Amino acid sequence: MPAAAQRVNPLLKGFLSAMRPKDRRPAWQWCEDHIVVDDTSPKPGPWRSDYSPWVRPVMDAATSVAIRRIAVKCSAQSAKTQTVLNLACYIVAEDPGPALYVMAAADEARDFMRDRVVPTFESCRPVREQFRGVQKMTAVFNGMPFYFAGSHSKSKVQSKPIRWLFLDEMRNYPKGRVELALKRTRSFWNAKEFLISTADTVGDIVDSEYRAGTQETWHIQCPKCQTWQPLKFDSLKWDREEEAKPMGEYSFDRLAETIRLHCATPDCGHTWRDVPVERRRIAREGKFIAQNPNAPSNKRSFHWNAMLPQWVSWKSIVEEYLAAVRAAKAEHPDLEPLKTFWNETLGESWDEALGVIDDWGFIEERKQNYTFGEVWPEEICRFMSADKQAEGGEHYWWVVRAFSANGRSRLIAYGRAETTEQLEELRGRYNVPLKNAMIDSGFRATEVYRWCQKSGWKAFKGDSAELYTTSARNPETGREQTVRRLWHKVPVDPMFGVQRNARLRNVRSKPIWLYRFSNDTTKDYLAEFMRGIIGDWSIPKTIGRDYLSQISAERRIEKIDTRGGSHFTWHRYRKANHLLDCELMILVAAVITGVVQSGAIRQPKAAIRK
Repeated sequence: MPAAAQRVNPLLKGFLSAMRPKDRRPAWQWCEDHIVVDDTSPKPGPWRSDYSPWVRPVMDAATSVAIRRIAVKCSAQSAKTQTVLNLACYIVAEDPGPALYVMAAADEARDFMRDRVVPTFESCRPVREQFRGVQKMTAVFNGMPFYFAGSHSKSKVQSKPIRWLFLDEMRNYPKGRVELALKRTRSFWNAKEFLISTADTVGDIVDSEYRAGTQETWHIQCPKCQTWQPLKFDSLKWDREEEAKPMGEYSFDRLAETIRLHCATPDCGHTWRDVPVERRRIAREGKFIAQNPNAPSNKRSFHWNAMLPQWVSWKSIVEEYLAAVRAAKAEHPDLEPLKTFWNETLGESWDEALGVIDDWGFIEERKQNYTFGEVWPEEICRFMSADKQAEGGEHYWWVVRAFSANGRSRLIAYGRAETTEQLEELRGRYNVPLKNAMIDSGFRATEVYRWCQKSGWKAFKGDSAELYTTSARNPETGREQTVRRLWHKVPVDPMFGVQRNARLRNVRSKPIWLYRFSNDTTKDYLAEFMRGIIGDWSIPKTIGRDYLSQISAERRIEKIDTRGGSHFTWHRYRKANHLLDCELMILVAAVITGVVQSGAIRQPKAAIRK
């Protein structure tokens, strides 16, 4: 009888396992009961999601019936691999089906399977009960096979139908191999495709898959102004003065005392310190916010950087960044450390334009001893400009700048708004007269024109003209004369493209003015202000790196034509130059109103004439 019982028990055990109801808890809660983290982790022992709470929504998405593909673009050493191991254990125990885990190289997959995967399977009781052993590069379970392969093996990647597909570090795959692997899931209506990798270059497969999804980035809420804002490196600040940089070299111990994370709202002033308790709060109280509302409902994508894991000090991040910049600025430049920082610490895709190292020295010299929100007694007028963008969902970059009677100017505020309603609210908050508010119409022009007609904002657009010829009255002689100037205005129809009947019903279909200005000439003019050659153009002593990066996104370069003649033009080295465009529009508005003219200063009319 005992022998018969032993023969029956495996069958009975398998039957009972198949009849056991599925655990309906979120996958991360199941993992807290069953996963033991090995000694390669900074926190070995029973896995607790509170140590890396940002993986909870990722794991929820990976096990949701409604989601088919999850793409993660993140920094290195930020719970990436452990998240995949957790999901592997969960599916074996609770939702079995043929699974394939692909890594860049076969030997990497073999070592990973031996050193990390099998020990994790064996330490997880529900998985261990189903585990029948390893056959070559396959972990065999009662209810499913779990294959492992290197991306260079085309036959391994394309050979079998797969329900659960894990693609790790896709940036190192041969071209076309990701697409080949994704075809393995076609046989399963409930297949899951989990793509996770550190970043490489803009436009590659990692970047493309991330952009095709919801583009969810980690946001934190400022306890002072209650604004939700992305956790990004641009918001990290540190002292660059002599006490942190004696004799021209940074003292990192002194530097560490000055590192803080600034609230992105210009006039808020709240900061987070680089201490464990603050970093834990950011990880536990933040959340993912989608940046792409147009993503398909079955695709989600996530991004986070090395500032999020509480075990990574911001000091180490700043130290790595400064060392990378130093290498890039050396006599024999080496851009590899900067690219590595961008990819593996920030988790961002590298653009070759980033190899042009930020040269903010001339802008740093424009800093004056004032802060955002500070009253300026000399101010007599201010302007607000906005630049419409669509990448990652419609949004608007904006700038507010004030002027004094003698032509001096101060940056009052800048930022990003998500809607035109927010733009109007900001305009009111910063007391900008409606007649001094302008928006770039270079993108979706007719939509901008209609909004300008409705709201009263003015439409601006830069073009390739060097200057515009027009006639104007000479104030001394009173006679009309031909002049060349920076701008001109033309009527445009806000209802262009609207059907005739709709146009007839619209009582406000009359044209509005579009203010066109010379792009390159205005940039030449603004550069003279920014470099202190003319005027007194200033920014506050505490300014975000995002502003500095965007305002210096273009360089003036010399080009030689086919006849050997030379001319100068502006070339964009960084994709994001929206705040530069905003400052250009404000300068044009200052010229139109008479605040500044050809470098000379005169009393302003303080509003753009209609």
